[in-house]
Amino acid sequence: MIIVAHHPTRRVQRQSVRTGRSSSSPSSTSTTIMAAAHQVVPGSGDVFSDPAVASYLAGMTDDMTAAVYDEATGYTSLYRPGIAETTASIIKVDILATLLAQGQASGQALTPGDQALAQDMIEISDNDDAQSLWNAEGGAPAVQSFDTTAGLTQTTPDTAGYWGLSMTTAADQVQLVRLVAYPNNVLTPASQGYELGLMSNVDPSQAWGVSAGVAPGTAVALKNGWLPLDGGGWQVNSVGYVNGDGRNYVIAVLTDGMTEAGGISSIEGLSSLIWQALAPATS
Repeated sequence: MIIVAHHPTRRVQRQSVRTGRSSSSPSSTSTTIMAAAHQVVPGSGDVFSDPAVASYLAGMTDDMTAAVYDEATGYTSLYRPGIAETTASIIKVDILATLLAQGQASGQALTPGDQALAQDMIEISDNDDAQSLWNAEGGAPAVQSFDTTAGLTQTTPDTAGYWGLSMTTAADQVQLVRLVAYPNNVLTPASQGYELGLMSNVDPSQAWGVSAGVAPGTAVALKNGWLPLDGGGWQVNSVGYVNGDGRNYVIAVLTDGMTEAGGISSIEGLSSLIWQALAPATS
């Protein structure tokens, strides 16, 4: 899977799977982007203090940082807050959100060509398509401008153009996915529905991560990223929205230094426990 920008000095692996094109298109609005209505803030009800979750994290020997926003309580839980990690392909959620916000501001819907690029960028994580959209929307300055408006204060798009090497935190990723999943004044319902729809239809081979352990029939919209690091090990990340069986939450888990399989396993282990910890109380 491609997760960094193309460059002659960078080794890139390309996702070869292709899918059909979506005929849906987000409607547009001329409304100027406004400041984000909600900021990610920690509160009581910390899911990371749940005994099973805390025990799991105590046994971690490699780097992991995570954040969870629980819509039922309005609280955001943070594990190792402020730790910046390489985005890998989760930056593609940001790339598309930036493009959609630009369309809102200009009053223009995505072209069929842009829709085709966006679909493969999210659903099969195609890097060539991500590169095309990154370039078309203005690269790092454009994404940074959107992030500032969206309330992402700990994300730095890579100014050299290696978008997969941008930096972010779990808290910022929760803020970003919240803007895709819940009403706000940054993305219109049409833009949200479009991006959430693509994230709900990722290729089955890429539907791992924060989807682990959820009950059948649960709605999950996610984006994953994985990247071999120059210093050894892998960056493995998973972000998404989960809604069903009495739960409604956004989650981001970022890891580095593990093997690829180890990172996936660690994210899925934590995500399964988060699902259990957020079970609604029974009378």
